[in-house]
Amino acid sequence: MKTRRYKVVRPVRFFIFIFICIMVIVLAGYSFLASGKAEAKTARTYERVVVQENDTLWALAEMFNPEVDMSYQVIIHEICEINELDNVDLHPGDEVFVPVY
Repeated sequence: MKTRRYKVVRPVRFFIFIFICIMVIVLAGYSFLASGKAEAKTARTYERVVVQENDTLWALAEMFNPEVDMSYQVIIHEICEINELDNVDLHPGDEVFVPVY
């Protein structure tokens, strides 16, 4: 059986194709590895709090995140989502989870 021999007709075009293929593989690998790191950075911790008399969501958000660079409204919205709160009324004895940034 006779083996075929291939000849590169345009070497510049061939090497550009090989270079682009290598770059795509490297970038795909990098983005795959970076996605794991991004998930680790977004992991949050939560503090379980028993609501006391006159506690508000704003006060809880401020108490556990005193020097955060984001708006307390965003934190309050997250508290409501985590705890499945329909309104912002808290009652003494309720337990809520507060994100800590």
